[in-house]
Amino acid sequence: MRSTIDRAGAAIKVQARQKRSLPNKRGRVVLPLTHAGRHAADDDRRVRRTRQALIGALIELVLERRYETITIQNLLDRADVGRSTFYAHYRGKDDLLLRSFEGLLEMLDQAMERNGLPSGRLAPVRELFRHVGEMGEFHRALVRAHMVDRVYQAGTSLLSRTVARRLAAGPAHPGGDAARLAALAHGFAGALFGMLRWWVENDAPLSPEQMDELYHAIRLAP
Repeated sequence: MRSTIDRAGAAIKVQARQKRSLPNKRGRVVLPLTHAGRHAADDDRRVRRTRQALIGALIELVLERRYETITIQNLLDRADVGRSTFYAHYRGKDDLLLRSFEGLLEMLDQAMERNGLPSGRLAPVRELFRHVGEMGEFHRALVRAHMVDRVYQAGTSLLSRTVARRLAAGPAHPGGDAARLAALAHGFAGALFGMLRWWVENDAPLSPEQMDELYHAIRLAP
């Protein structure tokens, strides 16, 4: 059975030029879509394919050349996407990178929730560490390009919201003061990326599972 990380990795490595036509299926439809519904569904699929193609193109190009030398035109050519389509979704190359990382975190976080939250887990630590470990060359390229701080900042902002929600739902935080809760959640999210930075810089001396255990061991009631 493929792991969540396998599925996540497969999703962001979709070949940029790959296009598949959707077959027309005949048969009884119990709840038929309206024409507007069909158009909306087709649009959603096109948007997903476009985003996957651009993310895949970015990963391929980062592994081939220095991040700062990659142009928007390089991305468009590799993903086979038009310039107007690109700017309909992203402001630029950095925006594509940061929003793609946020999307990955959301996917890992949602997968963790679907699998349950044993022992009060606050964040998908082992899932994220596994992914970074598997994408080590890509991560090192971002370090060389001085983009890691911005990536981690975006991750801290996103995960602090889900951590705050889980803390608020816990027995130690019945409602709680909003500012105090937000500060604590931001601290937990920041600690995750601080540990991730240490882990990468020290050549991953502990397993993702061990890092997950250590991270959740620092959980303190306010």
